[in-house]
Amino acid sequence: MQDNSLPQQTQTLAQKRFYASEQCATARRALERMVEDQHYDTDSLYYRQNALDFIERHLHYMSTHLIVNVEGYISNLKLMTRKRS
Repeated sequence: MQDNSLPQQTQTLAQKRFYASEQCATARRALERMVEDQHYDTDSLYYRQNALDFIERHLHYMSTHLIVNVEGYISNLKLMTRKRS
């Protein structure tokens, strides 16, 4: 699946590889599940003020920081966005 947040000509080769990878597809599915789950705050004012939505913003971060452990990143993101009751 191709990322639509950046024009393809401005993506680096490493970013293009990341977006074409199974790792990216897995991360996208995990982020999509978070957006659909009411237990996570993925619709904050922070994301509404930026051009990139929650999913694209985090995929972009992972595509530009390739040493990030994607599974760990998603896990920490879940902890940070989990709504407290």
